[in-house]
Amino acid sequence: MQEQKTFRCRDLGLACEFEEKAENENELMKRIEGHVQTAHQMNPEQPEVQEKLKKAVK
Repeated sequence: MQEQKTFRCRDLGLACEFEEKAENENELMKRIEGHVQTAHQMNPEQPEVQEKLKKAVK
């Protein structure tokens, strides 16, 4: 059984309680990209944003 991946906005230093879990990193990224774009005005298509998001995945 594969361990779930977790993402928390607070791990990016944001004052946000958003937390998401998924079975794998690809699924998790799909789920969090919309949130960071609308809630934090971050463009998830930018390489530096992708890198930050991936580093925050546990």
